[in-house]
Amino acid sequence: MKKNLKKVFIVLMAFALAFSVSAKPKKTVVKKIKKSLMNTEASKDIPTSIVALSPSAAEILFAIGAGDQVAAVSEFTDYPEEAKEKPVAGGFDGKALSIETILSFKPDLVYLTQGMHDFLVQPLDEYGISWFMAKGTSIEDIKQEIIEIGKITGHAKGAVDVITDMEKKLKKASDALLQEEAAAEPVTIYYEVWNSPYMSIGSSSFLNDVIMAAGGKNIFDDITEAYPMISEESLIARNPQVILLPAGNGITVEDVQARAGWENIDAVVNGKIYIIDDNLYSRPGPRCADVVLDLSQLLK
Repeated sequence: MKKNLKKVFIVLMAFALAFSVSAKPKKTVVKKIKKSLMNTEASKDIPTSIVALSPSAAEILFAIGAGDQVAAVSEFTDYPEEAKEKPVAGGFDGKALSIETILSFKPDLVYLTQGMHDFLVQPLDEYGISWFMAKGTSIEDIKQEIIEIGKITGHAKGAVDVITDMEKKLKKASDALLQEEAAAEPVTIYYEVWNSPYMSIGSSSFLNDVIMAAGGKNIFDDITEAYPMISEESLIARNPQVILLPAGNGITVEDVQARAGWENIDAVVNGKIYIIDDNLYSRPGPRCADVVLDLSQLLK
C-alpha cells in the first residue's frame, strides 16, 4: 500500500495536480510586491530574477513575455521550449526543493503554488524575498493569476493579450455547446488520475471546471477533495459515458476494456475511452482554454 501511495504522489508531482485547497496560507496571495507593482509597468522594483517553482508558473511567465526574467524553473518544466533551457531549481514538491538552492539564483521573486510550497513562505519572508502564491482552482483563478503576475512583472499588456486569446477559445467552445441540441445533458466523464488505488478529480480541482466548460460533467463532482481516492465499485455504478486516461500513466484503452466489471460501462461499450496529453490537461495555465476547446470537440 505504501508503495502504491508513493507512486500516486510521484504521478501528481509530474502532472502538477497536487494542489491542496484546504491548505490555505494565512498570508496574502501577493506578498510585499503588491503595492509597488500592481498598478505600474515602469516600476524600478519589477523583478528581474524570478524562480518559477511549477511548470504552469513558467508557462504563464513565458506566455506574457516575462521569459527573460526567469532565472530558474522546476524539474518538470517542459513548455515552452525556451523554458527547458533554464536552470532547474529543484522538483515540484517540498522534498525536492531547498531554500539554499532557490537563494543561489538570487531571486527577487519566487513563484509558488498553494498547498505545495506553503512551507517556503516563512524562510522567504525571513530573507526578505518577495513571493507570489498561485491558487489555480478554476479557470477564473488562472485568468486572475495571469493578470496579477502580468502587472507584477511589468507585462500587463502581455497578460491581457493572453487572457484575450483564452477567452476567444472559451467562447468558441461555449458557442459550440449552445448549438448542440443535447447541451442541456452534459456528457458524464471519469478522469483517471491513477489506478492503484483508483484516484480521480473532485469539485475543487481546476480540471472539474475545465470539464464543465467543455460541456461535460465530472462523475465525482460531489466530492469536494481535489484529487480523491475512489472505489472501483462507485466508479462502475456512476457509469461514465467518457473515460479520460492521462498518457503518462501508461494505461492503454485495451487495459481498461479488459478490467473485470467494466464491460458494461457506457464509455467501454461505446468506445469512448481516450488517451489525453496530461502535460496539457493537468496544468493550470493559459493552455487550459485549449483543453476546453479540444475536449468540447471530443465530447460531440
